[in-house]
Amino acid sequence: MTTMKRVLADFNSLASAPVDLVKLAAPGSWQEAQLPPLQHGERVILYDFDGVEVEATVIHDEQGWWLAAPDGATWRDTLPQASPLPTLPTALPLGGVDVTR
Repeated sequence: MTTMKRVLADFNSLASAPVDLVKLAAPGSWQEAQLPPLQHGERVILYDFDGVEVEATVIHDEQGWWLAAPDGATWRDTLPQASPLPTLPTALPLGGVDVTR
């Protein structure tokens, strides 16, 4: 089994054109120099420092941009929550007085 490359990504770029693609690097940019060797069509894992990751397919477009198309079924959060959600107390009768004691 081949391990997929991990690529640091800015998921905020999903909202800019072309929409729904993560922009990895412009041609000749410092970001391009930081990318691992990639090939068009290769499957990778995109991640950010907040613990979000997703599998994606790499796209090298005609203008030389490195992009990635995320697989929506593979989004995951790899960091545990800092503080777990509190549990709700049992319901009390109107007025908030526990009359069972």
